[in-house]
Amino acid sequence: DISNPTATSMDIVMKGEMQNTGPFHADITFPGTVYVSWNGIELGTTEIPGTSKAAGGRGDLDLKSSFTVTNATAFTEFSSYMLNAESFVWHLEGKLNVKALGHTVKDLDLKKDITVSAFHGLSGVTIKKFALPGDDPAGRGITIEIDTEVTNPSAIQMYMGSLTLAISYKDTLMGYVTSSELTMVRGAQTLSMKGYLVPQTTPEGLAITSEMMSRYIANVMTETIATGFEVKPDGVNSVEWLSAAVKNLKLTVPLQSPQPLQLIKALNLGALGLVFTPETAYQPTTTSTGVVANYALPDGFGFGIQFTQVANSFTLSRNEVPIASINSTYNPSTSDMNAGTLTFNLLATPLVVPDASQQPFQEFNRDLTVGANLGFNVVGFASVYANTSIGTVNLVNIPFNASTELSGLQSLANPAPAITELQVVSGTPTDLTMAITVVIVNPSSISLSAGDIVLDLMYKGVRLGTVTMPNLSIVPGDNTVLASSTIDPAASPEGLELLTLYTSGAGATVIIKGTPSSTNVESLSLAFGALDISSQMPGLQSKLLAGASLVVLDTTLVDGLAQTIVKVNNPFVPPMSILSIDSTITYNGASLGTVVSTFSTPPVIPGTGQGDITASLAMNTNPEDLIKLIRVQAEKNGLDLTAFDGLLAIKNGANPDPSIFDGFNVADFVIKAMAGLSVDITMTTTVKVGDYQVTMPYTQTGVATATDQTILKLIPIVGTPIAQLLVERSKLAFDSIKILSPAETSFQTDIVGAITETGPLDAQIVFPNPVTISYGGKAIGTMMMPTVNAIANKGAELNLAGVPFTVTDLDAFTDFNIFALNNEKFEWTISTTGLIVNAMGASMPGVSMTKTVTLDGFNKLAALELTSYIITNIDDAGMHLVISASLANPSTIGMTIPVSNFNTQSHGLILGPAVATGLTLVPHATSTFALNATIAPNSSPMIGPILTGIFQNAIGGILTPLEAQGVGAPGVTWLDKAIKTLLLHTNLPPLPVPPIAAVNIDAMSMDFACETCVWAPTAISTITAKTNLPFAGGAPIIQLSQNVEILDKNGQVVGTLNTPYANATTSGDTVTTTTPAAPLEVAAGSHEIYSAFIGDLNLADKYELGLRGSANSVLDLGVLGKIEVKGIKLDVKSSLDGLQGLKNVQFLSVVSIDSPEGFMEVTSAVRIHNPSKLTLKLGNMVLRSGYNTTESGFAGNSYMTDMVLYPGDNDLSTLLRLDRSYPSATDIVNNLLTQNTTLVLYGFDGSSPNPALAAGLKSLVTKENGLVDVSFKLNNPPDWSSRFVYPDTGIIFKTGPDFDLLLG
Repeated sequence: DISNPTATSMDIVMKGEMQNTGPFHADITFPGTVYVSWNGIELGTTEIPGTSKAAGGRGDLDLKSSFTVTNATAFTEFSSYMLNAESFVWHLEGKLNVKALGHTVKDLDLKKDITVSAFHGLSGVTIKKFALPGDDPAGRGITIEIDTEVTNPSAIQMYMGSLTLAISYKDTLMGYVTSSELTMVRGAQTLSMKGYLVPQTTPEGLAITSEMMSRYIANVMTETIATGFEVKPDGVNSVEWLSAAVKNLKLTVPLQSPQPLQLIKALNLGALGLVFTPETAYQPTTTSTGVVANYALPDGFGFGIQFTQVANSFTLSRNEVPIASINSTYNPSTSDMNAGTLTFNLLATPLVVPDASQQPFQEFNRDLTVGANLGFNVVGFASVYANTSIGTVNLVNIPFNASTELSGLQSLANPAPAITELQVVSGTPTDLTMAITVVIVNPSSISLSAGDIVLDLMYKGVRLGTVTMPNLSIVPGDNTVLASSTIDPAASPEGLELLTLYTSGAGATVIIKGTPSSTNVESLSLAFGALDISSQMPGLQSKLLAGASLVVLDTTLVDGLAQTIVKVNNPFVPPMSILSIDSTITYNGASLGTVVSTFSTPPVIPGTGQGDITASLAMNTNPEDLIKLIRVQAEKNGLDLTAFDGLLAIKNGANPDPSIFDGFNVADFVIKAMAGLSVDITMTTTVKVGDYQVTMPYTQTGVATATDQTILKLIPIVGTPIAQLLVERSKLAFDSIKILSPAETSFQTDIVGAITETGPLDAQIVFPNPVTISYGGKAIGTMMMPTVNAIANKGAELNLAGVPFTVTDLDAFTDFNIFALNNEKFEWTISTTGLIVNAMGASMPGVSMTKTVTLDGFNKLAALELTSYIITNIDDAGMHLVISASLANPSTIGMTIPVSNFNTQSHGLILGPAVATGLTLVPHATSTFALNATIAPNSSPMIGPILTGIFQNAIGGILTPLEAQGVGAPGVTWLDKAIKTLLLHTNLPPLPVPPIAAVNIDAMSMDFACETCVWAPTAISTITAKTNLPFAGGAPIIQLSQNVEILDKNGQVVGTLNTPYANATTSGDTVTTTTPAAPLEVAAGSHEIYSAFIGDLNLADKYELGLRGSANSVLDLGVLGKIEVKGIKLDVKSSLDGLQGLKNVQFLSVVSIDSPEGFMEVTSAVRIHNPSKLTLKLGNMVLRSGYNTTESGFAGNSYMTDMVLYPGDNDLSTLLRLDRSYPSATDIVNNLLTQNTTLVLYGFDGSSPNPALAAGLKSLVTKENGLVDVSFKLNNPPDWSSRFVYPDTGIIFKTGPDFDLLLG
């Protein structure tokens, strides 16, 4: 036994037998080292410890020792030989001591050969278990587990540790397997090895791998080669001699599944499609969608596999009889490992039926056609392409044997086919052809294309004709099939009965039966020959008789003949000729008449159309039968019979209560009674459908029969006395009368009104003669009235247009108009004769009418309202205005007056003329119009105060009373005289909007420096105001004054500005003025607000302020003079451009530098930009200066004297006085002449002697940028020495006269 092998040693346990030791008992020991050699080459050494016993010519050798490798190369060669040879010979040399018979002989030479059985290549390897349980987690491929039985024929047992073999097939590496903690024992043992199949990256590798896997699945023995790859006794490190030996180990390993594998367990052929033609009767094209194969991988196989393509070769059989076979090419597929399903579509593939299977195939088709489910076997092979973690493999010839079934067509009778449409499309002398639309439900999952199918049409066991389904193709579910049928119904009583049932709409049950010759596809002859389908043939959805109409002639009551027009439906495609009719018309079993006619020129009804047949109706004219017909129909239609029965009672001399006729119209009653009349017609008719002639009985009940107004000729009517009574009880009223284009003696009118309480009957009132209108007992005119229709118990709404009115007495008509214009009410009397009243369906002439009506007058047109006005211009004639007005007319009468003239008045004083053109007075409504007025200069000596009052009221929101006295309406005498009597009272309205819409401050000057300017700075401003005054060309304002409060951005009062009159100019709706100098008075309580206002104005880009108060103005009204309008309210927002913190201060040059003790004074020229429109007189101003606004940055003050800031750039002189006691001042002095220096200037409490201004300037912070390239003049102090070093600068000044120094 060999254990713990290393590169130079191993442990060995050796048991052996010594032979030919002699007859005596002896003890044998082996002192020293034993050398082991093979093929004359020393391999290594060992020691044999202990004493071995020998007796009787033999002895046992049992040693436990270690072996030291002395020649690694030779030992490696020997190890390879040992693993593959049947045996090997070791040669041992050394010394031994023998003790026998009490004597010991030492140092005898040991030279012996030992023959040991070797491993013989471990031949005869068999695989007991082969599993591919999953994908390698490390991504190396598919994991593999193998149990293999190995027989070690050697006497050597060796510990190998971790042994790895490389598995290959056809010289292609398949993968690696490893056995851990392996001891190669003597004899047979089972090695459990685990490893992985490696991914194949070449087409050849994938093909060989696919072949190996396919052979395994097919239970075909495959010889694989296992080659030693590495051995690591300790599981980590390899031993060179052992590894080299193992790498020479090459095992032939037969790989075969334990038994044939049936991976495919079941097969569902999915939605199978079969396309038959006569030529392919035994080789129909087969397709299928959704074929599903249920598969299961062998036990122990769990690696990921996705089948992407599948090909099949299989045979269908029933009862072990082959039927047909399919050989499909590869089709795309999908698979679901979890479900164990492989899904694919079978593309168009022939289903091949061998000659010997043609009869079974026909029976298969028959059973599939008539049965519900058909079971059969599918035997064959499948080949697939599958994606795995070692690559895409092609597994071929996978055997399968599965039972499956197809759902049958169930004779296409479950449910029964539904005939949805049936249409006769042609007629020949021998037969009719019908187009049939039938919905066949295919309950199976099979799609079938069978070509043309011809079936027999049966009724009551009699064959009537055929049904042809051209190019029949059905799919699972509903199939709409267009078929045709040819029959000869006249050939048998059953055919005639079926035709009668069809035309009457009843329908019938027919049988569609197959025959052996139903198809030209031989393989389907049994299938379609077995069909026997019951179906309901629908009746006609439309009736042959669409309706009839009855016309009662003037002579009907004399000769009994009326006229009927029958509307016939032709439901057939070919035209239908009516050759003869013999019919009886009945109502409730009673005869209404007969029509018997043979047509010399037969009426032709167009195909699928309608036509009329006009014939004489021999009418039953018995009065009692007709009254009974009307009464029964009225009762059937739910009509109230009380009034009808009352009329019958009147006819018989009775005097019923008139209330029974409320809402009754005898004509309407009869029409409504006859509405919905339907009759029963029984006839025998001979027709031709196309060229097919047939005589058939036909009965149709409930034929709708229309009647018209001529039916009223059968009803006697109550006449004129009833109509006169109804007219006398009625009332007449007018809502409005519009006079169109008033003229002297005639004009047209539009009349709206009503005639009410006309009684229970609808009536038509015809006015053949003019209607006379009378006022105050005199006829003032006549009107031609159109026909009026009155509704029962409602009367008639009169909406009459263009009714002519003729003035018959001009003086009386003028008196009427004057009265109507100035009073609330007036009365007219309306009268006429010869009225014709059409009521209860009859015409009733000779009715007269006299009615008195009360109408509304104009009542002085007291509701005149002036809504607005605009002054268009002022010229020598005065001030011209266009006044917008509205006028509510209270009168029933309205008209449009072409021209009406008035004089306007105020407080009884005439202002001037006013003209209304096209003044429209709408009855009981308000209209608007424009009044063109002029205020004349010489109209009144008080014209100035009046105008001032008008304008003061206008801006003050006060109405100004006005009057308008009628002057006339030229052209129409009666209208002119009436207008002159009219005095209108109204008011001129105030302005609807504030008189001043906006104010813009164009420029402003403020003086803060005067002694009185602290809380009252003097201000001068130029302002432009937008006005809303009623002047079309702009208000003629020539002077303006103001008394306004200035409001800050928060609406708080800053101060009050009261300016005297100043000249103003106008442009359109704007007025511009420059106010004289005036103080802005700041109240004691507004000091802080005022200071904040100055501060905000100092910092703001744009500042919004408020102006609130009033303005006074002087208007120049030309020939009317000048007037002063005071108290024009002002409340607007305006804005000022702010100073923006005077951030743009630009240094220009140094004027001089002086250096009093402790200070340095720099006088310089600066440019300050004022971005606002403000001119500010600020006086003396002091700003603090330094690097920044902090205490540590303070350096001194900058002084400006008599400072005035104008809009734009201002060049000023400033004195910078630096206090050298401040560190910042020293820095600035040091830097001032040598580098660019920036000073920060900022306000403080003492910035101005004006405390208000100082408070406002506290927020000012600006910068003055640097002194570079400057010239300055230095005045030497008289006490300087001959040279003066300016402290800390390095600059030396000499004493003497003034001199200029240029720095830069």
